Amino acid sequence: MRTLRTKSMLGIALAATLGLALAPVASTATAAESDWFVTEGAKIRLISLPAPDGKTINAGLQINLDKGWKTYFRAPGATGLPPQLDFGGSTNIAATSIDYPVPMTFGENGGLTAGYDSSVTLPITIDPLFAGRPVKINLTGVVGICAEVCIPVQFALSLEENGQGISSRAVASELLLAKANLVKEQHAGFMVKSAHVHDRMLTIEAVVPEGTSQSTIVVEGPSNWYLMPTHAVSVDGTKAAFEVSLADIPDDAKPEETELRLTLVSNGKGVETRLKPVRQ
Repeated sequence: MRTLRTKSMLGIALAATLGLALAPVASTATAAESDWFVTEGAKIRLISLPAPDGKTINAGLQINLDKGWKTYFRAPGATGLPPQLDFGGSTNIAATSIDYPVPMTFGENGGLTAGYDSSVTLPITIDPLFAGRPVKINLTGVVGICAEVCIPVQFALSLEENGQGISSRAVASELLLAKANLVKEQHAGFMVKSAHVHDRMLTIEAVVPEGTSQSTIVVEGPSNWYLMPTHAVSVDGTKAAFEVSLADIPDDAKPEETELRLTLVSNGKGVETRLKPVRQ
């Protein structure tokens, strides 16, 4: 992948997509599935199911990738384009939250990107404004779809969930699988133990599952920080150590005063935590 997410790329991504030849906007489907939006290298749609509590709705953005194509995690690193999603124009929606399955990494250490090289569904939890009434989900956005180069793909999807229909087994299975593959909260056997700042370097110590041969950390700070996913510099039993460069954060940034979001990935599983590193 040779796309570069410069400091202005996120701001111009929507404008860049205006020059692309895009398929027509998907129409509202009659069940809990939108029509597929088809683009080079992928097809994209919305799916949904009423949650068992009868109040929230479990939806998902399903991205089916062609062989050899990739897409990006929420925090892909300094190169890559994270999904940019907007629910404007939806009706009877009070709040939405989007989750991400455990990412993998592409490239070499020092130039890694976090994302997915096979089809993926991003779970979306929707809280209706008025429970028991139909919800119309309008979702527009931009995602990076990548082979040798990356294409910022602009799409628009829509569906109505009335909570009364029976969705297909395929939709139910896809949402259950997506939930099962999410990054989890850290625990004693799989966790970030500490994070320290030394000049323009962040050093992290972590506990990883027994048998881990390689582990990766994804660090997220403010939106104007450009941090690469990083492989462990050492893994010894259940101990892993990382060194994350802070060279591309603003000169006036104070990491020790900033809460970071850290995603630790080992053996295809992931956990996350939030913390402020300690300066040494």
